[in-house]
Amino acid sequence: MRRYELVGRRDIRLVTDAAVPEPGPLEVLVRVRACTVCNRSDLAYFHYHGLRDHCSQGCFGHEIAGVVEATGAGVRRVVPGQRVFVRTPLTTGYADFALAREISVGALPDAVPFEQGALLQLLPLAVHATRGIRLGDRVVIVGQGPVGQMALRVAVARGAAETVAVDLDDWRLAHSTAAGADAVRRVDGGREQLLAVGADFDVAVDAVGTPTTLNACVELVRQNGLVVLLGTHHIDTHVSVDLVTWERKGLRVHSSAEPLDTARAEALAVAERLAHRRTDALRLADLHTHTYPLDELPKAMEQLSASRVLHPDAEHAPYDGPPRETLKVAIVP
Repeated sequence: MRRYELVGRRDIRLVTDAAVPEPGPLEVLVRVRACTVCNRSDLAYFHYHGLRDHCSQGCFGHEIAGVVEATGAGVRRVVPGQRVFVRTPLTTGYADFALAREISVGALPDAVPFEQGALLQLLPLAVHATRGIRLGDRVVIVGQGPVGQMALRVAVARGAAETVAVDLDDWRLAHSTAAGADAVRRVDGGREQLLAVGADFDVAVDAVGTPTTLNACVELVRQNGLVVLLGTHHIDTHVSVDLVTWERKGLRVHSSAEPLDTARAEALAVAERLAHRRTDALRLADLHTHTYPLDELPKAMEQLSASRVLHPDAEHAPYDGPPRETLKVAIVP
């Protein structure tokens, strides 16, 4: 089979004779029909492979939709021939086939195209990240890339009374309005404009993952408010915070990570129900903006690399925002 391998910094190579993985117990082999590029993890691995330890350890190409090809012993939730999306695979989705644990595989509705179905990898992540949002909360989401957009959709579904979407890009914010944001705020990414967004929010979601956005979220929430770490700190892995402010405000904080299989299963179950029963509200077509064939993955990486967030927060970046009119790019074998 064909498979892309990340072998070095900004160095991906297409192998055309890779062996098809064999599913072991509780594992599922998926014939990949689409794999979307993760705007944070995949790009960080691509640009920082060898420079950050974790960028050589994660799965490059993990947002998958396809059809179950075969199952290992003990698999009960899916069967060969079934359409599925994958939360986190064991092998890359930039290939003809990918291997995943059964607990990471969700049923894909028939009405959802595979290119959009791969986006559903973000849904259990957003479900788990927003678990602290309560009915009637005021919520601000800093960053309206794909994961911030998905978090916005789930926050609305959870009954937030007010949702404010914040981003550098007017085009993305127009998508946020269409997805149900009560207000949008365009900022330049600096501390002053971020703090001018508002105050006393019940929940502030950092869907970017930089020192500036995290510390802004601390300032934006009320006493005893909740700060959610949704954007992954792949670039600035060490972040300084003012612990006096955290203590004075009595803040709560949690990340989007699912540390246990119980959490993964719960989030995936909710995501499956939303995908099947609230498909229209997810507006997946709005998030899918481009498609490339598998052999043009390098072109997709080049397009998505024109992004400010791929550079350390304190350094000058050659870009003043995200790639123009781009959210999710699907790679199709």
